[in-house]
Amino acid sequence: MKRRRSITPGSFFGCTQGTSAVEFALVVPVLLALFGGIVTFGIYLGASHNLRQLASEAARASIAGVSDQERADLARQRVTTALASGAMFKPGTVDVQVGSDATDASLYTVTLVFDAKALGFSGFSGLIPIPPDLIKSSVSVRRGGL
Repeated sequence: MKRRRSITPGSFFGCTQGTSAVEFALVVPVLLALFGGIVTFGIYLGASHNLRQLASEAARASIAGVSDQERADLARQRVTTALASGAMFKPGTVDVQVGSDATDASLYTVTLVFDAKALGFSGFSGLIPIPPDLIKSSVSVRRGGL
């Protein structure tokens, strides 16, 4: 027969059994939220950087056009080509806006807009602050041609 150990006030506070489990239970949610935030914002910043690079490529491609329509076609074609071979964005998920700059008529602006909901951050919405839904990148170049 097993003998029960009596608990006295002095032995209760001196007992260290289970302290690791309690510490683990207190620390793990904080570490998981921190890890989720690092991953979420890392993916978001990577998508923002890739969108900026894609906007720059499209703006450089549009320089070769003589008319505004040709510039717009070249920019859209470059975005479509890049999206077909890229891994971050799927074709059709990036909105391309091209046209003259509102402040300076000698500039031509290519703006790309991506909905970040497609990256799948909605699962973390209760744990961490979520970045804005739309990622927008604009690049302006001087008009080329004749």
